[in-house]
Amino acid sequence: MNVKYFRPRRPGPEAIIENAVAREVSNLFPSQQLPLWAGGSVPIGAGIPDLIVVTCEPQVFALTHVQMPTAKILAYLRAVGRARLETISSRVGRPQEVILRCLNGLVEVQAVSNDAETFSLVPAWREILPEIITIEAKVANWQKATEQAYRNRIFAHRSYVALPERVAQRVGSEQVFSKLDIGILSVDDNQEVSVLRRPRRSQPRVWTYYYQLASLVASHFKGFDDAICRTNSSCTSRLP
Repeated sequence: MNVKYFRPRRPGPEAIIENAVAREVSNLFPSQQLPLWAGGSVPIGAGIPDLIVVTCEPQVFALTHVQMPTAKILAYLRAVGRARLETISSRVGRPQEVILRCLNGLVEVQAVSNDAETFSLVPAWREILPEIITIEAKVANWQKATEQAYRNRIFAHRSYVALPERVAQRVGSEQVFSKLDIGILSVDDNQEVSVLRRPRRSQPRVWTYYYQLASLVASHFKGFDDAICRTNSSCTSRLP
């Protein structure tokens, strides 16, 4: 799996665990023939998750053609349903002329609709990233990995820790994983990865992070004939 890393990687045992998981992403988390994107050390949320795996609808690539502050506008419209230009400008904290340019771009790519003097999010864009999975890799400090994984749940549908097999087997029955609903990936000495515990799917809670991630995916996606997938009109027809 091609992973886009957002900062230099440090060699070591945790990098080995990350690599093992990255190689098996498409098998561990099937995307049902939708584009699949993976990023490492992604600057999203309160921390920097080790790995993020994202299933995305092809329309998301249209965000490469829209000016910022796209994420805040999309998040606000998802929360309120419908709003006027002046209200969006006030809530997002940017001048109306900046917001209007961005809204016009979002209308053009059919992410936002314009009815009279109000704007609303197109229904398909409410779930433009159908599945966001975060993974925190640790060799021994599984408690810290669990804390980080729980923090990632504010924008992820599922959150995992990836641990060496001997650690995963030892701590797999700890109640904290069921209490926080964190999944466990077990990596053996041959770098084979298995799912020891699969968490329930939950809804993201901070939509600004959700749409920030959508913008990152659109900007850094490689695969499915990347250049073609960046045009909303032709990407769907190229899916396998």
